Amino acid sequence: MQRSEVIEQVKHYIAEVILDGDDTDLNEATPLLEWGVINSLELVGLLNFIRRQFHVDIPSEKVTAEHLANLATIAELIMDQASEVR
Repeated sequence: MQRSEVIEQVKHYIAEVILDGDDTDLNEATPLLEWGVINSLELVGLLNFIRRQFHVDIPSEKVTAEHLANLATIAELIMDQASEVR
C-alpha cells in the first residue's frame, strides 16, 4: 500500500461523501478538523470507510485531532495500523 494511493482514496471519499463532490482546495495538508470538514458525524463514516477500504480498524485511542488533522496524518495512521496487523 503506497502512501499516495491511501491519500488519494481518502481524498476521494471526503470529496464525494462529505463535500458533495467538491475537492477544490483539498490537498494532503488541508486542516480538515480546523476548517470543519470533518465533524463527529462524518468521523463515523470515515472510520467505516477506512475499515471497509483498507481492512484496518482504528482503535479509539488513535481517534485524535493529531491523527485526523489532514489527509497526510490520516494516511500515516492507516498505514501504521495496517503494518501492525501484518
